[in-house]
Amino acid sequence: MSLLLNVPNTEKEHAASMGAQWDQVANTWYLPEDRYDRLIDIARWIPEKHPAIILPTEISIVHAGRPCWKCQHHNRVIAIAGNYFYEKDMNERDELVWLAQDFFTIFQQVSAISENLQTLLNDNYPRYKQAWSNTLGDHCWSNHCESCNSIQGDWFLFDEAGSVFNPTERTEASRLMIRNYTLKYAPLIDAVYSLGDHARLINEFAERTEL
Repeated sequence: MSLLLNVPNTEKEHAASMGAQWDQVANTWYLPEDRYDRLIDIARWIPEKHPAIILPTEISIVHAGRPCWKCQHHNRVIAIAGNYFYEKDMNERDELVWLAQDFFTIFQQVSAISENLQTLLNDNYPRYKQAWSNTLGDHCWSNHCESCNSIQGDWFLFDEAGSVFNPTERTEASRLMIRNYTLKYAPLIDAVYSLGDHARLINEFAERTEL
């Protein structure tokens, strides 16, 4: 779960003193997970401007099927998931920290995605792309209809009880499929998630496939 860094040559000694290491094959700097206690110290070298969540290098994509609200075309829709991750937050002393979160969840209202994850999504899920959200008042990553290109909004996919990514029973969760991909470096996203029985049901009963 090493994190890719963008370290200028003039700062490489400083980065090394903070725990960063040099990847001779990829010709880049990175922070190994056993030095994630230095995440705050190396923030200036994280390529993304406002990273909020660091996902594991084994990224999970949850697949579901749902008809388009507009044209009724039956689409494959996806959600980014993680078995564990690091989240930037404030501690009880109002200090900025990165917290390790050791549970399965799925993410929605995704407003930013690191370049390595963008490449994976573009190659495998081209209908999951950026669009303007009137609800959020900002651009976010959303599923789109394969036929009419309409946004398949997060509310109808995640928030309604019984929707495809919010199952309320085992049967609904068993219709989902989780596919895992492995990236060289940990992807970053800015998103929200929720805890609840739906995540447990997906984790326990969704079909899993490995690449």
